[in-house]
This record gives sequence, C-alpha cells and structure tokens, in this order.
Amino acid sequence: MSEQKLFKFKGVIIKCTYNTPDYKIYAIDVSKKDYPDIKQNKYNNVSILGELSDLTLGVEYEITAEEQTNKYGTSYKVVNIKRDMPTTTEGTFLFLSEILTENQAKVLVENYPNIIQKVKDNDLDDIDLSKLKGIGEKTFAVIKEKIITNFALMDLVIEFKNVLSMSIIKKIYDEYSSIDKLKEKLKEEPYTSLTRISRIGFKTADSIILQLQKENIIDFEYDVKTSADRCLSCMLYLLEENENEGHTCMNLADLRQQCLKLVPSCADHFVDVIKNDNIYYNKEDMTVALRSTYETEEYIANTILANLNGTNNVWEFDAQKYKKVGEFELSDEQMQILDVICKNNIAILNGFAGAGKTASTQGIINMLKDNDKSFRLMSPTGRAAKVLHENTNEPASTIHRGLGYIPPNNWTYNKYQPLDCDVVIVDEFSMVDIWLFKRLLDAIDFKHTKLLIIGDNAQLPSVSCGNLLHDFMEANIIPTVTLNKIFRYSSGGLMRVATDTRCCKEYLTKDMKAKATTFGDNQDYMFIDLASELIPKNVVALYKKLLDNGNSIEDIQVLTAKNVGDCGSVQLNNMIQRVANPNYGSEVNMKVGDTTYYQGDLILQTVNNYTAELVNDEKDMNWVLEDEPQTAFVANGETAIIEEIYNTYIIANFNGIRVKYYRNDMNMVKLGYAISIHKSQGGGFKTVILCSPQSHIFMLNSNLLYVGLTRMKEKLYHLGSLQSVNQAVKKKANLVRHTFMQKLLKNSKNTIDI
Repeated sequence: MSEQKLFKFKGVIIKCTYNTPDYKIYAIDVSKKDYPDIKQNKYNNVSILGELSDLTLGVEYEITAEEQTNKYGTSYKVVNIKRDMPTTTEGTFLFLSEILTENQAKVLVENYPNIIQKVKDNDLDDIDLSKLKGIGEKTFAVIKEKIITNFALMDLVIEFKNVLSMSIIKKIYDEYSSIDKLKEKLKEEPYTSLTRISRIGFKTADSIILQLQKENIIDFEYDVKTSADRCLSCMLYLLEENENEGHTCMNLADLRQQCLKLVPSCADHFVDVIKNDNIYYNKEDMTVALRSTYETEEYIANTILANLNGTNNVWEFDAQKYKKVGEFELSDEQMQILDVICKNNIAILNGFAGAGKTASTQGIINMLKDNDKSFRLMSPTGRAAKVLHENTNEPASTIHRGLGYIPPNNWTYNKYQPLDCDVVIVDEFSMVDIWLFKRLLDAIDFKHTKLLIIGDNAQLPSVSCGNLLHDFMEANIIPTVTLNKIFRYSSGGLMRVATDTRCCKEYLTKDMKAKATTFGDNQDYMFIDLASELIPKNVVALYKKLLDNGNSIEDIQVLTAKNVGDCGSVQLNNMIQRVANPNYGSEVNMKVGDTTYYQGDLILQTVNNYTAELVNDEKDMNWVLEDEPQTAFVANGETAIIEEIYNTYIIANFNGIRVKYYRNDMNMVKLGYAISIHKSQGGGFKTVILCSPQSHIFMLNSNLLYVGLTRMKEKLYHLGSLQSVNQAVKKKANLVRHTFMQKLLKNSKNTIDI
C-alpha cells in the first residue's frame, strides 16, 4: 500500500469551527494562485483538522497535511503545522499583542526583547515582574504557555515526525515544565509518559512507542518491546479495564493470561512487576488490584468497622411520636429505621419502589427536627438530589456540592474540617462508587455525626468500580432495615408492574388483543404493543400530544436502553427536537458535531463538570487575564435549558445555576429529550415514555426495566414489543462485581483506630 500523499501550503487562520481539548477544525484562507491544488470548501476557504493546539486568528501558518474526503467535502488532516518565530523586536511585539494589551506588550519587549527565545530555552531566572507594569504571575504564565505551544512544542512535533501529537507532547510538558526533561522521560520511561501522564490507552501508546523505536526517532538504547516498563504498563492497563467493568480486583491467573496474550514478548517480567508499588497482590487468595483501589476499599471498611458502635452517641427519643407522616401512618416495618438510627452511628434503609422509603425518611426528618438535631441530605447525582428535595421539601445537594468540592482536588469538608451536623443522609446509595464514598467518610466525625444510607439494591450499581450497597448488605455488619411490603400493589398499575418486573414475573399476557392496554385503578401505566420500526414516530406523536395538553419539556422524559440505532436516544432526540422546540430551524444556533442546538433546547450533562464558568451578569462577559471566572460544579445527569446563544458560547440554566458553555464545553452535553435508562437512575419525572423495542432485546433485562419503570411520578407510557418485554422480565442482569469489601468487613482484625 502506497503512503498517503502530503500537501504543503500556507494559510491564514479565519476561525475555529470545532473545538475540543484534543481535536480541532479550523477554516483558513489559502491563496488559490499560490496553491492551485489545495481544494476549497463551499465557503471558499480550506478546512484543516487534527490534534491541534489553539491557533491564532489572522496569523499565517505553514501546514503539511493529508487530503481526505467525506460527506462534508474535502479537508486536510494536519501532519505538521508551524508559524515563523519572530526575529525582530517589531515581530515580537506583534506576537505578544495577540494575547496582551498594547501597553503590556510594549513594556515586555522594552525590558526583554528576546523573551521568546528566553522562554524556549527556559532561561527565566532573571525575569523581574516588578519591572513589567500590568503583568502579574498569571499573565506571565499565559505568555509562557503561548510561546511554548507556538514554537518549542511545535518544533518537537516536527522532530518526532508527527508520531507524537501536540496534545500528547503538551501533557508531558505540563508535567515537567522542561523540554529537556520531557525528552529524558520519553526516552527512559516511554510507557509511563504516554499512559500515566498523557493518559493515552495502552494499546495506542504501545503502537506509538514501537513506531518511535522502529523508525529510530528516539534512540531508547534498549528494546522497548521486551522491557519491564512495557509489561508494567500492560498490567496496569488490564487492571484499569477490569475496574471499568465495575470490579475492584481480579484473579492473578486471569491477569497473567491476559498479559501473555497481549504482550507475550515481555511477559517474562510478570513476576517481578507484580511487586511494583502501584500494584496490590494478596498471595493467600491470589487476588490482584491497583494499590490505590485496594487501599480505598480498605479505608472504607476500616472506617465503618471502627465507628459502628455509637455508644457515646445514642439518642433516647420516643420514636412512636413520629409514626404519623402527614395523612400516612408508618408501618411497624417502616418505624424500625427510626429506632435503628437513634441507637447506631451507621445504618442502612433498603427498600424497593413503593415500599415506603420516602415516608420513612420523612419520619426520620420529623424526629430530627423536633429534637433539634441537624442533618444534611445528599445524593450522588443532580437528578437524585432534586428528587430528594421534592420528596422531603428540605435542602438537598449532590455529594460533591455537599462536601464543597473545589477543582481540581480540594474538598472544603474533609477529615480536618468535618461536616457540622448530627446526621448525614445519603439517598440513592447504589450509585455511589468507592472514590466518592471515601471522600464522604473523610468528612464525617462519627463522634458527633451519624450516617444513614438509603438505597434500593434491585437497582443498577455505580458506573465506577465497587458495589457498596450490595457488599454492605451481604456482609451483614451494618444495622439494616429492609422494607419488603409494597404499598398499592393490589391496585395494579405501575407499582404492580414494577414489582412484578423486579421479581422476574411476566405481567403482559399473550391474550391482550388491544394495541394499548392500561393497568391499575388509576391507569398510571399503559403498554402499547408496537413493532420496532413504528416506535420512533409514535414516541414523537405522543410527545407532541403531551405538550399540546399543557405539559412542559421538563415534565416529559423519554427513556430507552441504547444511545444508538433507530430507537436510540440520539435518533429520538433529533426527532423530538423538531416538535419540542419552537425555535428549531432558527438561524441563531450552535452546531456541534452532528447536533444543532437552539435557544430553548433541553440538554443533559453527560459527565461531571467541575469547572463550569458561572455567568456574571454584572460585568462584560469577556474576562481579562488577571480575572479568574467563578466556577460551579455541574453533575453528570443534570439537565438545563439553553437560554441564550452567541457566536462562541451559550448560556445554559441548570436549575437556577446559569453557566457559560463554549463550543468545546458542548461536548459534555447532549440533547436531553430522550436519555438512556442508565442516565435516568435516581431521577423522577411527571410523565415517562419508555421504549423497549425488540431490537434492544440483548440489552434489556429485569433490572434495567425496573429502573426505567420506577422513574415516573404520574403516568408512564411503555412502547415496545410484548415478546421482548416478557423475555427481558425473566432475565436478571449480571450485577456480580469482584471486590474486597465483604471480606474486609467480615475480618474484624482489620479494625483500626480512626
């Protein structure tokens, strides 16, 4: 196969049309006369793309690129890109003026005319900021980064023949702040540099490093293919992949077998590498894990064991006084948790949908308030916190917000400054992973504060590793109250359907002749039997009808098992957007990838954003270098309405928190009219449209359906195949996760004085 032809040309940057931290697309102006072979797009400019740094508008760059054609036309994938380094004082002034005011650039050039070369050489010891009026440490750091990125790092990309991209090189440079150190570490510890610092997957890093040696781009002076560094990197990768499946540990023999399969040429280092400080290995049961993961589970277990007995913190309250909650009277089963939390430091309230966890929680809150005991309500996600607030009419927050998380790794409340309250109540605990729970335990002083865990162990476990609620209950160490009686089961409807689904019992019968069948006295559940290809258009029609009947887009939630495909959330969102947003088709929009966003769109946060920029309405939206924008935490799963759209950013309102999202920030969100069932866990919606087509049968199971069914507050429309639902109901999800927690909790000798 012949190598791809490379094109060399120069062009002036017009604008950035797509922007993520590691991938960008720019429109550039290229002279047709000088470069007749370079193809222009329909906008009469040229598109370049790749793993690019931030390029400066209005500046000419020299580009080496591969031509590629797709449905959007011809574009050029950048192999090398550079700009000429200024060699005159005037040129340096013009370069600095791109990021500084005219006065700042002038004073810097007057004092240090060779500032660009000094930064490239890391010769900065004689820089005296007191001489530079208007330039503080923050501004000088921006200047330094601009010079390094535009000249020193671009030179390295060329030196490494583009095998190492700008984004890879920049992450390593940010770690060491030295070009020489960067080169040294790449040579001595290539796998550590690429996988642990640049955060590249092992397989990609392995391919890059082997290419660097094969083409003699870096003289490693040893065979990287058979090195211990490669073996260690592979083992760490396999342990991380195991954690991505939810487990915290794996069998040593399994790890060795996978390592032999992936990197046989260096697997003879396995025995030595297993002793690495980053790896925990237990010879007795032949389990292995990342040391940080094991130590986190160990800390959780030891903290719980050391604080279970609250003999110094026992409350003598008359729990029977709080048996009545509003018009509802708690059952004897529900009342147990009030007595348990009075006598113990740590307790669990477990219950299925409809078993009365909300009423029990309200009874606890009434007891605490009546006896002047303070409490904090928390949940792992924004959706769950909102539901907790709505159910209790008390302030509730995400665990991150409740602990005062400050990016990148600071927590206002910790072991040195614990939470100042008598009880911490955490709802939807099945979604809490080991890392977040450790942070919560850090912030609780059990001499003064109790912990109540509330959850439903029939729901899905955390996305990250660990299976805490299940492990706690199986260990049978923490005092636990499980609510088994399902209220309103006999009346049918959603509660009966959800309970039957959880118990793997079919509730749809083949003799149902009507296409639409309602269940229960209040008819809050309707099943509509449809072929897979008919579901999308029926979802849209039903959504529009609900809107016409006075519902808002925040009242309705479409749920589906998958994100891709005809009944996936992506396709459904694109279809629903047309009827849900009256601004659809407006010229005021922001296109990100294949999605076009309009004012009024409902969007879903898909990852935690720890540094969302708050809107400051009291001053100009553009902040100057010495001003740090205020930030907020936006949790994965929170929804917002797009209020305003500008050229480079949008204003989104996350339940009263208004944030400014630039184009690259929009990669953290998606349209929120339809979401996956996984994303909905912990949330609650007035009306739910649940999709269960035959095409999703391999993903569907009773646990997933149970989560989807129990999201509704008033009405649920279930569109799907009768056969696929009955098949799914009889299939339990494999929720088994391999962890250390149960063994650690049952082994009391692990108890330590916390």
